[in-house]
Formats: sequence, C-alpha cells, structure tokens
Amino acid sequence: MMVRSGALTASGTRRLSPVQWSQDGCHRVDVHACEDVPTFDDGMIRRALLRGSLVCEKMEGLGQAINRQLWEIGYMATVQSDPVDRSVVVEVSKPH
Repeated sequence: MMVRSGALTASGTRRLSPVQWSQDGCHRVDVHACEDVPTFDDGMIRRALLRGSLVCEKMEGLGQAINRQLWEIGYMATVQSDPVDRSVVVEVSKPH
C-alpha cells in the first residue's frame, strides 16, 4: 500500500512513501518527488525504485542502480546519504 502526503516539503518537493532497503546498515530509503513530477507517475516511480534497490547491496552503487531504472521511464534521481546515521533520501525529478 502506498501512502502519499500531498503536501510539499520545504524544498518544494512532495514526499512519497519510503522504499524498504535493509542493506549496508540502512533500513529504508525516503523518497521525494520534485514539482515537475506528476502524481499519476508515483506508482511507476515506486516500482522503478524497488527494482533498483533490489539489485544493490551497497550504498555506493544505489544511485546508479536506481537511476538505471528511473531513466527508462523518463526520470532521474539524486541520492543523498548520511554516513553517520545511514539515512538515505532519493529526490526524483525529470532530466533537464
């Protein structure tokens, strides 16, 4: 089940439901979508994120694995991680 918050965060992105990823000391990936991403693509984006995260076991390769899946559906992601608390945030947008 996908839970969405339609509210925009401070950076102008909307929060999508997190993706479970229990690898490399991390437990989930928080997902944000930029304003240029329509809400009707949220399910397709989530499936691409799940496929990308399934093939990756290390933080270093997560961005490449996710972007490979997102590129096929016309999106890209910026992956930010905090090495201290092992949190990961993916921000999805359209390529410019």
